Amino acid sequence: MSRRYPLFLLPLLLAPLTGLAQEEGSAPAKPAEDAPRATEAEKPREGEGPRLDLEGLEDPVGADTGTATKSAHPEGHDQAANDTFTERLQPTTTLAQRAAAILDRTTLGGYAEHDFILPQQGVSTFRNHRYVLFVYSHISERISTATEIEFEFAGSPLKREGNLGAGEVLLEFSVVDLMLTDWATFRAGVILVPVGAYNLRHDAPAQELPERPIAYTTVVPTTWFESGAGFLGKFDLGRDWRLNYEVYAVNGLDAKILDGQGFRAARGSHLQDNNNDKALTGRVSVSPFLGLEAGLSGYTGAYDLEGRRVNMANADVFWRLGALDLTGEVVRAFIDPGYVQGFPEGSTANTRDRVPTGMFGFYGQANYRFRVEPFFRLLPDEWHDGHFTASLRYEEKDTDLEFVTAGDVARMTLGLNFRPLPPYVLKTSFFWEKSGGDGEMPHAWSSGFWKDGHGTFLASVAYLF
Repeated sequence: MSRRYPLFLLPLLLAPLTGLAQEEGSAPAKPAEDAPRATEAEKPREGEGPRLDLEGLEDPVGADTGTATKSAHPEGHDQAANDTFTERLQPTTTLAQRAAAILDRTTLGGYAEHDFILPQQGVSTFRNHRYVLFVYSHISERISTATEIEFEFAGSPLKREGNLGAGEVLLEFSVVDLMLTDWATFRAGVILVPVGAYNLRHDAPAQELPERPIAYTTVVPTTWFESGAGFLGKFDLGRDWRLNYEVYAVNGLDAKILDGQGFRAARGSHLQDNNNDKALTGRVSVSPFLGLEAGLSGYTGAYDLEGRRVNMANADVFWRLGALDLTGEVVRAFIDPGYVQGFPEGSTANTRDRVPTGMFGFYGQANYRFRVEPFFRLLPDEWHDGHFTASLRYEEKDTDLEFVTAGDVARMTLGLNFRPLPPYVLKTSFFWEKSGGDGEMPHAWSSGFWKDGHGTFLASVAYLF
């Protein structure tokens, strides 16, 4: 018999143990399909798992930052948990027994997005944009871990222009949190860099437009994730005011800083740093009342062995006025002059390409939620609380402030969505954009923007599970 026969026996061993765990109540019960929405008191507390704030449906100002808090566990829970971990770590414990022992503490979820693109210039296509898995585990009352794994364009292999190549499977977020106090949690791992609000809240079902802001895929290279460690938490400042903060030390950006791409190719390695300087980054946000949040954030770090630095500042705001949401961000990057160098000698990453000395970008967006009552009366009962959202966004990016290039882009986007349920949204949008490739700085108020620009229709479906 092949030496591989134990792998075929593993499902047989695991199945009865899984069934036993479910019978004894160790696996969480499946929620009813028509379960009502949770009240404020019933909503998951901080540290109870990855949470997605649905823009226009939930309170983004009241979004948890991921800080762990004390859970109301039955007396003796911690001791029982410790006993379980001790058993799992025993040398004689089988793989099936270890798998069965985590059913009562680990949660799996995620989101996905699928697009259809119809460009004025180019070929229309369906695009399996992303499929993201969330894994959360409560290790103890004060320790938790959360992970996000993304398969972009269906992972590998990726077929582009007739050729098969490597696709993208990324560990975009993977942290372990240790709550020290009610206002301070220590976090380590693969961290979302807290420069601006969009990078922290970029999940597709939470957004009302299919495309991310152009400045927040380049100047702020969303999804921007770095290996590092630091602290996060919140303070209640009186009856209504609240302050949230995050501050981390990370490996930081390297020297592959390019016009057009911005910092996207310069995101740091999770294996090694290209210099001994550790970048510092952080964000502070304040909410004076429910429905309004303003944040300031920044980043500073060396990008090569010579100590040349990147400094970045960002401001963001969110304001809810009834059915209308107003949100926007502005970012400015200051970069010491240099070249795409600073990697080990002989590395093909070293070039004489010039590093831009400054970048700038912004967006402003308005979302208006509304209902068409005759339409909703025709829908299934579970969709009667759904709504439409009309969106308008104007944005610009400039990835080299010294010159007018194709990296300068202005874009105007109109969108209309249908959200029958909070976790599911059908989006349609049309955007018109122009670049500075002709030597003219693009702005919506310039005649060239409308005369020489081009449009793209984009539709997508996004869902949370």
